[in-house]
Amino acid sequence: MSVGAPPTTAPLLEARNLELRYPVRTGTLRRSTRYVRAVDDVSLELAPGETLGVVGESGCGKSSLARCLVRLATPTAGSLLYRGTDITRASPRSLRPVRREIQMVFQDPEASLNGRKRVGQILATGLKLRGVPTTEIKEEIGELLRLVGLDPGHVDHFPHEFSGGQRQRIGIARALSADPRLIVLDEPVSALDVSIRAQVVNLLSDLRQERSLAYVFVAHDLAVIRHASDRIAVMYLGRIVEQSPADDLYDRPLHPYTAALLAAVPVPDRAAARGRSRVVIRGEPANALELPSGCRFRPRCPRATELCAAVDPQLADHGGHHLVACHHPLDGPAQVKSTGPARMDGPGSAEADQLRP
Repeated sequence: MSVGAPPTTAPLLEARNLELRYPVRTGTLRRSTRYVRAVDDVSLELAPGETLGVVGESGCGKSSLARCLVRLATPTAGSLLYRGTDITRASPRSLRPVRREIQMVFQDPEASLNGRKRVGQILATGLKLRGVPTTEIKEEIGELLRLVGLDPGHVDHFPHEFSGGQRQRIGIARALSADPRLIVLDEPVSALDVSIRAQVVNLLSDLRQERSLAYVFVAHDLAVIRHASDRIAVMYLGRIVEQSPADDLYDRPLHPYTAALLAAVPVPDRAAARGRSRVVIRGEPANALELPSGCRFRPRCPRATELCAAVDPQLADHGGHHLVACHHPLDGPAQVKSTGPARMDGPGSAEADQLRP
């Protein structure tokens, strides 16, 4: 299953039929009796300097995919290539140079930063690992803090002395301290206030241009994802159901699930909101241990047929590298049954107008 537009250059990161299953242990002996397919047959390509957005409801497998891409979790099946080298099951020793080039920014900066260390100590770790001379570390720490919009004079403060947005900036600075080529961002702004989200997303955009970084940007908020991504992949129950260039996905969603996610995004303009289709998606996602036959979205889909129950749809190109896994793709949002507001897991993003295009 190939996903997305092929990079114009050699891929920086490539996932082929990636799978990650978590065992469910039961009984006195705690034997593995069943498995949760957190990531199921996912293939992705990321070019140098590109941003790929990954979006979906809570529990769809976004964070599990992110952990696979940085090898915090070892894939159960499939392969993961970084700059052409297979790192799927590489040993911790052989992963050391790769870990410096692939960094991760976590959702909760307070939990991901060592509260017992000062900011300077946190940033110095990455600098030392990449071989920065001891005499230059202090200057490099100050430069990193300035780069993310923080006062270098706060280098001796502890993480708890900063606000949530400032702590996330420290997390970004820590990732930059290793001089990476790729940063995987796992819900980096979901815990922040509206105005702070826009500032952090704009900061990430500036850093990408200045340092020629590639991002995998994981979020459930399509308003934020649109401004941050070149391409967007939509996940549902471990699978990618649609992927395309960002603008095309918003202008021409082809999967009913994508259309429902887009309909749930608040629109500041009331006139535009009145003319927009509303999508009803009933029920909750299927139990990950008891997936439905055929299409996984079928129990909630207003367009489902017997074909959807019998055959699992595969990603197919509908022009312009716009891929969708659906037997009955939409020609436009108007084809979705529209009788009320969408019922999805997020309130959307009211800060969309604060983000730079």
